[in-house]
Amino acid sequence: MVRKKPLILTMLAFSLVMAACGKDNGSQSGGSGASPDASSPATDKQQNVELRMAWWGSQERHDKTLAAIELFEEKYPNIKITAEYSGLDGYFDKLNTQIAAGNAPDLIQMGGNIMEYVERNALLDLQPYVGNAIHLEDFDQSLINEATADGKLYGVTLGVSQTALLFNATMFNKAGVPIPNGESWTFDDFKNSALQITEKLGKGFYGSYDLSSDNASFTTYLAAHGKELYRSGELKFDKQDVINWFALWDELRQAGAIVPAEVQVANPPDAVDKSLIVKGQVAIQGASASQIFGYQALTDDQLGLLPNPAGPAGNGMSPPVSGQFITSYEGTKYPEEVAKFMDFMVNDPEAAVLLGSSRGVPPSAKIRDTLAAESTPVDKILYDYISLATKISTGNGYEHFPYDNEFIKLLKLTSEKIAFGAASIDSASEEFMTEMQKMLARANK
Repeated sequence: MVRKKPLILTMLAFSLVMAACGKDNGSQSGGSGASPDASSPATDKQQNVELRMAWWGSQERHDKTLAAIELFEEKYPNIKITAEYSGLDGYFDKLNTQIAAGNAPDLIQMGGNIMEYVERNALLDLQPYVGNAIHLEDFDQSLINEATADGKLYGVTLGVSQTALLFNATMFNKAGVPIPNGESWTFDDFKNSALQITEKLGKGFYGSYDLSSDNASFTTYLAAHGKELYRSGELKFDKQDVINWFALWDELRQAGAIVPAEVQVANPPDAVDKSLIVKGQVAIQGASASQIFGYQALTDDQLGLLPNPAGPAGNGMSPPVSGQFITSYEGTKYPEEVAKFMDFMVNDPEAAVLLGSSRGVPPSAKIRDTLAAESTPVDKILYDYISLATKISTGNGYEHFPYDNEFIKLLKLTSEKIAFGAASIDSASEEFMTEMQKMLARANK
């Protein structure tokens, strides 16, 4: 018995020491009421992280986004973001190459073709970060739904927008042509305005760009005539609809009321610095409503926004939707930091002031209230247009074609073939339908 006492006491002391060590470890890993974030080692919280972010847009959008990135880096000095920005032309071609090589940017600006990349498993599921790093409480549910598939969120809306016709009000006034009533104007009104402006302003001036290559104009035209581009695995239009579309523009082309093909190729409307609308030579072009900021910044002429003309079924425009999304590459090494920056873009008041409406009307109700005090005349034009479009839109909601980018390229190619006289409207429309059917077959496999 005497011999056993020291051994027992030694074992007891050892147990107490181990228990004490256990308590110390527990407090370091979140014990005593510590938050889950506190469990992360300090070294992890201060880890230097380098992200890449890709987007397209005008110089104005580039400048504002770079300013927001700089502000974010000031708030989170351990996170650096390398910008990869460009115009829209070639943006998705480059992105596709990067995805194929497994080297896509961590943060990727997406448009209405977001689901194409979801189906390719190229985008990160953001659902685990919602309510934690990403806060969407002030978003309309419809904006969340647009980037949701199978219960998973793949993008955060950056701005609410709407298709529009951007017009040069100064040119209308110089020509003595009344600015159309957006609530009631028709395709006949559109043609008459284009013809009158061209006639009254003379050589080198045009009523409109050739919008036969503009996918948003084409799809709203179909809806205005009771048709759709695509729904539930089927094309919802036929060859005659395509013929009618291109014939409308050919009539204006023959009358000299739209930009000739060779001039349009050299001065594409979606290249803001080359667009003839800012040079006072073209009165109407297609655009996303939020793009008015970039165009207005390059001209002293007064610009404005109009809805698409109405047909037998109304103007065919869907209610305002998400203009663009911020998404993440599925292979990013830093999903938490990515989520943090996404939330910053849409919920930080200081970032909101810097970004303004460069990607559309902010999706957060609180942020819109913040920007109201900073509104400019151009902001008012955009906000009023979104209100008008919400009121008069007659479309049922646009379902994107599975190969949206390929459709856009095909429409542009078909338009140019007709405009340059390389194919008749009938043969070009036949080829267009054949190619669309091929893409549909691929999508439905």
